[in-house]
Amino acid sequence: MKQVSRRAGGYAAVLLGVMAVSGGCTEEETGFFILGNLAVEAGECVATADPGAPMLPSGTLDLALRQEYEAALLVGSQLTPRGDKENLRTETMITTITGAEVRLHNDVGEVLNEFTVPAAGVILPDSSEAPGFGIVNATLVPSGNGGAPAPGAVDTLIARVVVFGKTIGGVDVETAPLSYVIKVCTGCLIEFPASAFDPTSGCVPSEEAPAAPCRPGQDDVVDCRICANQNSFCQFPGGVAP
Repeated sequence: MKQVSRRAGGYAAVLLGVMAVSGGCTEEETGFFILGNLAVEAGECVATADPGAPMLPSGTLDLALRQEYEAALLVGSQLTPRGDKENLRTETMITTITGAEVRLHNDVGEVLNEFTVPAAGVILPDSSEAPGFGIVNATLVPSGNGGAPAPGAVDTLIARVVVFGKTIGGVDVETAPLSYVIKVCTGCLIEFPASAFDPTSGCVPSEEAPAAPCRPGQDDVVDCRICANQNSFCQFPGGVAP
Protein backbone atom coordinates (compact mmCIF):
# COMPACT_ATOMS: atom_id res chain seq x y z
CA MET A 1 0.00 0.00 0.00
CA LYS A 2 1.33 3.41 -0.92
CA GLN A 3 1.65 5.57 2.15
CA VAL A 4 -0.29 8.82 2.06
CA SER A 5 1.30 11.89 3.63
CA ARG A 6 -0.25 13.13 6.82
CA ARG A 7 -2.59 16.05 6.47
CA ALA A 8 -0.93 19.43 6.82
CA GLY A 9 -1.18 21.14 10.17
CA GLY A 10 -2.92 18.25 11.94
CA TYR A 11 -5.77 18.58 14.39
CA ALA A 12 -6.12 18.50 18.14
CA ALA A 13 -6.17 15.00 19.61
CA VAL A 14 -9.67 15.49 20.95
CA LEU A 15 -12.20 18.06 19.85
CA LEU A 16 -13.24 19.68 23.14
CA GLY A 17 -14.95 22.75 21.85
CA VAL A 18 -16.23 24.20 18.60
CA MET A 19 -15.45 27.82 17.84
CA ALA A 20 -18.46 29.95 17.01
CA VAL A 21 -18.42 32.36 14.10
CA SER A 22 -17.85 35.23 16.49
CA GLY A 23 -14.59 33.64 17.68
CA GLY A 24 -15.83 32.47 21.07
CA CYS A 25 -16.72 28.97 22.24
CA THR A 26 -20.08 27.32 22.07
CA GLU A 27 -21.89 26.86 25.37
CA GLU A 28 -21.43 23.08 25.26
CA GLU A 29 -18.15 21.23 25.13
CA THR A 30 -18.57 18.85 22.26
CA GLY A 31 -16.98 15.50 21.44
CA PHE A 32 -16.26 13.31 18.47
CA PHE A 33 -15.26 9.70 19.22
CA ILE A 34 -14.91 6.10 17.99
CA LEU A 35 -17.08 3.73 19.99
CA GLY A 36 -15.67 0.54 18.48
CA ASN A 37 -15.46 -1.83 15.51
CA LEU A 38 -18.83 -3.20 14.46
CA ALA A 39 -19.31 -6.89 13.73
CA VAL A 40 -20.44 -7.40 10.12
CA GLU A 41 -22.53 -10.55 10.18
CA ALA A 42 -23.18 -12.94 7.28
CA GLY A 43 -26.37 -12.39 5.34
CA GLU A 44 -26.84 -8.79 4.30
CA CYS A 45 -23.25 -7.96 5.35
CA VAL A 46 -24.29 -4.47 6.38
CA ALA A 47 -23.14 -2.80 9.58
CA THR A 48 -25.72 -0.77 11.50
CA ALA A 49 -24.94 2.63 13.02
CA ASP A 50 -26.39 1.59 16.35
CA PRO A 51 -24.49 1.70 19.66
CA GLY A 52 -26.42 -1.40 20.68
CA ALA A 53 -25.20 -3.43 17.69
CA PRO A 54 -22.60 -6.20 18.24
CA MET A 55 -19.01 -4.94 18.32
CA LEU A 56 -15.72 -6.80 18.21
CA PRO A 57 -13.43 -6.40 21.23
CA SER A 58 -10.47 -7.34 19.01
CA GLY A 59 -9.84 -8.60 15.50
CA THR A 60 -8.21 -11.52 13.67
CA LEU A 61 -6.55 -11.46 10.26
CA ASP A 62 -5.80 -14.77 8.54
CA LEU A 63 -3.13 -14.18 5.90
CA ALA A 64 -3.90 -17.51 4.23
CA LEU A 65 -7.16 -15.94 3.04
CA ARG A 66 -6.79 -12.18 3.20
CA GLN A 67 -4.05 -9.54 3.31
CA GLU A 68 -5.86 -6.46 4.69
CA TYR A 69 -7.91 -5.78 7.79
CA GLU A 70 -10.90 -3.53 7.20
CA ALA A 71 -12.85 -2.06 10.13
CA ALA A 72 -16.41 -0.74 10.25
CA LEU A 73 -15.89 1.93 12.89
CA LEU A 74 -18.88 3.28 14.79
CA VAL A 75 -18.18 6.99 15.18
CA GLY A 76 -20.22 9.19 17.48
CA SER A 77 -20.73 12.94 17.46
CA GLN A 78 -21.90 15.04 20.39
CA LEU A 79 -21.91 18.22 18.31
CA THR A 80 -25.01 20.27 19.12
CA PRO A 81 -27.46 20.77 16.22
CA ARG A 82 -27.66 24.38 15.03
CA GLY A 83 -30.48 24.16 12.47
CA ASP A 84 -33.68 26.10 13.15
CA LYS A 85 -36.32 26.10 10.41
CA GLU A 86 -38.46 28.69 12.16
CA ASN A 87 -35.58 31.15 12.17
CA LEU A 88 -34.32 30.04 8.73
CA ARG A 89 -31.02 28.84 10.18
CA THR A 90 -29.43 25.95 8.30
CA GLU A 91 -27.85 22.94 9.99
CA THR A 92 -24.05 23.33 10.04
CA MET A 93 -23.04 20.46 12.35
CA ILE A 94 -23.47 17.58 9.89
CA THR A 95 -20.02 15.96 9.75
CA THR A 96 -18.47 14.56 6.59
CA ILE A 97 -15.65 12.10 7.23
CA THR A 98 -12.64 12.45 4.93
CA GLY A 99 -10.02 10.06 6.27
CA ALA A 100 -8.36 8.14 9.06
CA GLU A 101 -4.83 8.16 10.44
CA VAL A 102 -3.44 4.82 11.59
CA ARG A 103 -0.30 4.06 13.58
CA LEU A 104 0.48 0.34 13.56
CA HIS A 105 2.48 -1.15 16.47
CA ASN A 106 3.69 -4.62 17.31
CA ASP A 107 3.12 -6.13 20.76
CA VAL A 108 6.32 -4.62 22.17
CA GLY A 109 5.38 -1.08 21.16
CA GLU A 110 7.53 -0.68 18.05
CA VAL A 111 5.92 1.44 15.33
CA LEU A 112 5.68 -0.61 12.13
CA ASN A 113 3.90 1.92 9.94
CA GLU A 114 2.08 5.23 10.02
CA PHE A 115 -0.31 6.09 7.23
CA THR A 116 -3.41 8.01 6.26
CA VAL A 117 -6.21 6.24 4.42
CA PRO A 118 -9.27 7.66 2.69
CA ALA A 119 -12.47 7.08 4.65
CA ALA A 120 -16.04 8.12 4.06
CA GLY A 121 -19.13 8.60 6.17
CA VAL A 122 -21.67 11.18 7.25
CA ILE A 123 -22.65 11.73 10.88
CA LEU A 124 -25.73 13.72 11.78
CA PRO A 125 -25.99 15.60 15.07
CA ASP A 126 -28.74 14.43 17.42
CA SER A 127 -31.13 16.87 19.06
CA SER A 128 -31.59 14.54 22.04
CA GLU A 129 -29.16 13.89 24.89
CA ALA A 130 -27.73 10.93 22.93
CA PRO A 131 -24.88 11.33 20.41
CA GLY A 132 -25.45 10.93 16.68
CA PHE A 133 -23.70 7.93 15.10
CA GLY A 134 -22.33 6.97 11.71
CA ILE A 135 -20.21 4.20 10.20
CA VAL A 136 -16.72 4.83 8.85
CA ASN A 137 -14.99 2.04 6.92
CA ALA A 138 -11.20 2.22 7.22
CA THR A 139 -8.23 -0.06 6.55
CA LEU A 140 -6.33 -0.75 9.78
CA VAL A 141 -3.80 -3.24 8.38
CA PRO A 142 -2.77 -2.61 4.75
CA SER A 143 -1.53 -5.37 2.48
CA GLY A 144 2.07 -6.25 3.29
CA ASN A 145 1.87 -5.04 6.90
CA GLY A 146 0.62 -8.23 8.50
CA GLY A 147 3.99 -9.94 8.63
CA ALA A 148 4.34 -13.64 7.83
CA PRO A 149 3.54 -15.80 10.85
CA ALA A 150 4.11 -19.50 10.30
CA PRO A 151 1.09 -21.84 10.49
CA GLY A 152 0.28 -22.31 14.16
CA ALA A 153 1.91 -19.02 15.19
CA VAL A 154 0.05 -15.82 16.06
CA ASP A 155 1.44 -12.29 15.92
CA THR A 156 -0.19 -9.32 17.62
CA LEU A 157 -0.65 -5.89 16.08
CA ILE A 158 -2.14 -2.80 17.70
CA ALA A 159 -3.74 -0.26 15.39
CA ARG A 160 -4.11 3.23 16.86
CA VAL A 161 -6.70 4.92 14.67
CA VAL A 162 -7.98 8.51 14.53
CA VAL A 163 -10.88 9.51 12.26
CA PHE A 164 -11.08 13.07 10.97
CA GLY A 165 -13.41 15.20 8.89
CA LYS A 166 -15.18 18.52 8.66
CA THR A 167 -18.65 19.80 9.45
CA ILE A 168 -20.56 21.42 6.60
CA GLY A 169 -20.15 24.62 8.61
CA GLY A 170 -16.38 24.40 8.06
CA VAL A 171 -15.25 23.14 11.49
CA ASP A 172 -12.41 20.57 11.46
CA VAL A 173 -13.09 17.64 13.78
CA GLU A 174 -11.04 14.67 14.93
CA THR A 175 -11.74 11.74 17.21
CA ALA A 176 -9.77 10.69 20.22
CA PRO A 177 -7.56 7.72 19.21
CA LEU A 178 -8.88 4.18 19.48
CA SER A 179 -6.38 1.35 20.09
CA TYR A 180 -7.54 -1.88 18.49
CA VAL A 181 -5.76 -5.25 18.88
CA ILE A 182 -5.53 -7.49 15.81
CA LYS A 183 -4.21 -11.06 15.95
CA VAL A 184 -2.46 -12.12 12.74
CA CYS A 185 -2.10 -15.77 11.74
CA THR A 186 -1.80 -18.07 8.73
CA GLY A 187 -4.66 -20.53 8.47
CA CYS A 188 -6.14 -20.12 11.97
CA LEU A 189 -9.62 -19.09 10.77
CA ILE A 190 -10.07 -22.13 8.50
CA GLU A 191 -12.29 -24.83 9.98
CA PHE A 192 -12.08 -28.50 8.96
CA PRO A 193 -15.34 -30.29 9.89
CA ALA A 194 -14.83 -34.00 10.53
CA SER A 195 -17.55 -34.87 8.03
CA ALA A 196 -15.78 -32.97 5.25
CA PHE A 197 -12.13 -33.78 5.91
CA ASP A 198 -10.13 -36.86 5.05
CA PRO A 199 -6.53 -37.00 6.35
CA THR A 200 -5.37 -38.43 3.01
CA SER A 201 -7.37 -36.55 0.41
CA GLY A 202 -8.00 -33.40 2.41
CA CYS A 203 -11.09 -31.22 2.54
CA VAL A 204 -13.79 -32.18 0.07
CA PRO A 205 -15.71 -29.25 -1.50
CA SER A 206 -19.46 -29.53 -1.04
CA GLU A 207 -22.60 -27.54 -1.76
CA GLU A 208 -23.63 -28.31 1.82
CA ALA A 209 -21.00 -25.93 3.16
CA PRO A 210 -22.36 -22.95 5.09
CA ALA A 211 -22.35 -19.52 3.51
CA ALA A 212 -19.06 -17.69 3.39
CA PRO A 213 -18.60 -14.88 5.92
CA CYS A 214 -18.75 -11.29 4.71
CA ARG A 215 -14.99 -10.87 4.82
CA PRO A 216 -13.33 -14.29 4.47
CA GLY A 217 -10.07 -14.26 6.38
CA GLN A 218 -11.15 -11.57 8.83
CA ASP A 219 -12.64 -12.27 12.28
CA ASP A 220 -15.00 -15.13 11.27
CA VAL A 221 -14.29 -18.83 10.78
CA VAL A 222 -14.34 -20.11 7.17
CA ASP A 223 -15.48 -23.65 6.37
CA CYS A 224 -12.72 -25.40 4.37
CA ARG A 225 -15.28 -26.61 1.81
CA ILE A 226 -15.86 -23.04 0.66
CA CYS A 227 -12.30 -22.51 -0.55
CA ALA A 228 -10.79 -26.00 -0.97
CA ASN A 229 -10.72 -25.69 -4.77
CA GLN A 230 -8.77 -22.42 -4.72
CA ASN A 231 -6.52 -22.46 -1.67
CA SER A 232 -4.09 -25.10 -0.42
CA PHE A 233 -4.62 -23.91 3.17
CA CYS A 234 -8.27 -24.92 2.78
CA GLN A 235 -7.30 -28.37 1.56
CA PHE A 236 -5.08 -29.37 4.49
CA PRO A 237 -4.29 -27.73 7.86
CA GLY A 238 -1.15 -25.67 7.38
CA GLY A 239 -1.54 -25.90 3.61
CA VAL A 240 0.62 -29.00 3.28
CA ALA A 241 -0.58 -32.51 2.40
CA PRO A 242 0.75 -35.34 4.61
